[in-house]
Amino acid sequence: MTRTLRRLLAALDESDIVLLAAVFMLCLMGTLAVFGAGSFRPEAVSGAFGQSHYLVKQLLRLGLGIVALVALAHLDYRLLGRRPVAWGLLAAGLLFVALPILLGHGQFRRWFGFFGLFPIQPLELAKIAVVIFLAERLAKLQSVVGDDLRTMLPALLVGPWLLIVILVLQPNYSNALVIGGVSVVILFAAGVRLRWLAIPMCFLAASAALGVAVISKLNYRISSWVHGVLESDYAYQVDQSLIGLGAGGWHGLGLGNGHNKFAFLPESHTDFVFSVLGEELGCVGTLAVVGLFLVLAWRGIDIAKRAADPFGRLLAIGLTALIFAYAALNMAMVVGIFPVMGVPLPFVSYGGSALVTNLAAVGILLSVDRRGRAHERWLRRWRRT
Repeated sequence: MTRTLRRLLAALDESDIVLLAAVFMLCLMGTLAVFGAGSFRPEAVSGAFGQSHYLVKQLLRLGLGIVALVALAHLDYRLLGRRPVAWGLLAAGLLFVALPILLGHGQFRRWFGFFGLFPIQPLELAKIAVVIFLAERLAKLQSVVGDDLRTMLPALLVGPWLLIVILVLQPNYSNALVIGGVSVVILFAAGVRLRWLAIPMCFLAASAALGVAVISKLNYRISSWVHGVLESDYAYQVDQSLIGLGAGGWHGLGLGNGHNKFAFLPESHTDFVFSVLGEELGCVGTLAVVGLFLVLAWRGIDIAKRAADPFGRLLAIGLTALIFAYAALNMAMVVGIFPVMGVPLPFVSYGGSALVTNLAAVGILLSVDRRGRAHERWLRRWRRT
């Protein structure tokens, strides 16, 4: 057991320390914020762990996520690029996301319980599976048709579009938008020309416009956001979020001294945890969070540049774009420059599946990084000979 653990940890020896430091700093800040924001919620006060209810659950899920990170960093990411694995993960993800629609009963619409401790959102698996599928297909097709992939677009987009359709039917519009955007980023990174990317982008834009016009929930969110931007009068949740951010000032009120945790701000421990950090740590804390995500994006792009093969490059770009898209949308939503979408802040918001899968995605990035470093060493030795 000890030997196995040492071997797994050895995979991190030559890993990107800057990336690891940024991720674990975000996890630390998130754990502190979740503890403060969740300690006065009714389920925490009446639960077995008292005010530590959310802290205990967050630490358990963080531990599981770290195990996934270490295990996947040790795994050769090229195994994910084998067609049976990539297609199997996509099929499993689509099936599990579609299953709640078939069941169609209340709490089963977006997640499943696992022994009462770990609510599992099938979408989290499906998001990673779509990135792996696109990276595998594009890497294989590039070797056959080069960069001119326009004739392959319909086949390439089958996986993402199926997931987007299922999410719209749930309904889960925010995640459908993110999946579409990340898919376009991967296609662009693979060399698909902009004029051909305009087709899926226009389809996404037209679908979003139609949704806003037809679906009352979307129409309300967009109209309330536009009203807030023009009149500085947002809906209650965003108003409370901005009040909390403003109360924090430059240096914040201090950890645990914020007021939003006293039920003023709905979902303060999940979607709006960035506001809690802003109130307690001030502008310095929020800028630190933004900076850490920028560091994560920088290191992810650098790993993609140094990847040993096209699949690793596209996989690293896709996973980095996925994490950064959620972070950017969440922070934009919290400060009122984007409509409320109900997306969590990666590594920071309370949640089981999202935290575990985001850490698993970092593990895959580290695996790509490890193989890329080994490839660079081999190239240097080859050039010397």
